[in-house]
Amino acid sequence: MNLVLTGSTSGIGWEKVKGLYPFFDKMILPVRNLEKAKSLLSKLPDQRKIHLVEMDLVDMKSVEKAAKQIASEFSKIDVLINNAGGMFPAGLRTKDGLDQSFAVNHLGPFILTKTLLPNLLAAKGKVIYVSSEAHRIAKVTKADLGLLRSPNTINAYSNVKLYNILMSRYLVNQYKNQGLTSYSLHPGAVRTAFGSDSGPVAKALIRATQLFFISPKKGAETSIFLATEPSEKLVNGAYYVRKKAKSPTKIGMDIELGKNLWNFSEEILIKILS
Repeated sequence: MNLVLTGSTSGIGWEKVKGLYPFFDKMILPVRNLEKAKSLLSKLPDQRKIHLVEMDLVDMKSVEKAAKQIASEFSKIDVLINNAGGMFPAGLRTKDGLDQSFAVNHLGPFILTKTLLPNLLAAKGKVIYVSSEAHRIAKVTKADLGLLRSPNTINAYSNVKLYNILMSRYLVNQYKNQGLTSYSLHPGAVRTAFGSDSGPVAKALIRATQLFFISPKKGAETSIFLATEPSEKLVNGAYYVRKKAKSPTKIGMDIELGKNLWNFSEEILIKILS
């Protein structure tokens, strides 16, 4: 079986690599820093399992290039885990003029997932999004889905984590009849470098509560569970917390909003990538 996992070289991503290593024939890892990845992954016993692809989620053309490379080299993708993400100050822009939280947490994974859809469908595969309980405080403005007018770090982050859930449910709604399954999850509050790029208020909030955070290994457990558990034992389209399906917010189940977000994302990409 073939796995694609983003954000594999630090925190819970590295724990997922170690935990999922025995289950997959190929681990396809899009990474921003190839040298760092090579050094870290040299600790694994069989390097033939590992396939590194250079990709930067801040740069949509980099994501498109990496996604097309993966799609051409691997006819079937059994599991795609959109694990990479981050919390960034509101107002921070990418070179494409996108809000950075929107780009890294939503639009980059959107390109990767959409490009790999034929490969996922060929394998009747799984798509897994690492979301967050932060989605419960999201305040979506339909006139600003791209978050260019987001008032603060927390608002932008909670919205993109809601987007993860919406995209997972949209995929199931569109492709379940072709065998595709998709899930989103909350990993828990994990003790990593997460939030180091966020604004001062978000940083202070993280520091104040970090004493209660769980280990990266513990935070990786639900992703590993969803990736390895047979699909028939899981609830397709569900949001998982501690390996159990849990109801997201009402807006997280809004199929129409998911469709609008999908179409909006496609429109942005036409402008950026054409």
